[in-house]
Amino acid sequence: MTASIIFGAEKLLAESGVTIEAAMISAGRFPDAFIFFSNGRPVPMTAVLKDGDVIETVRVASGG
Repeated sequence: MTASIIFGAEKLLAESGVTIEAAMISAGRFPDAFIFFSNGRPVPMTAVLKDGDVIETVRVASGG
């Protein structure tokens, strides 16, 4: 049972039942650097992935 997290052309397969945050950290990504969307709606990184979920990401940029 898996879910997908999409980074542009790259796709991360993650186990269902874990949070988006945990999946990102296990893949070596910093979850704070992204905004996550499911079906076009923002979701928190604490959302638990379900089988078949497709989570799209937008990288957050900041500068000073």
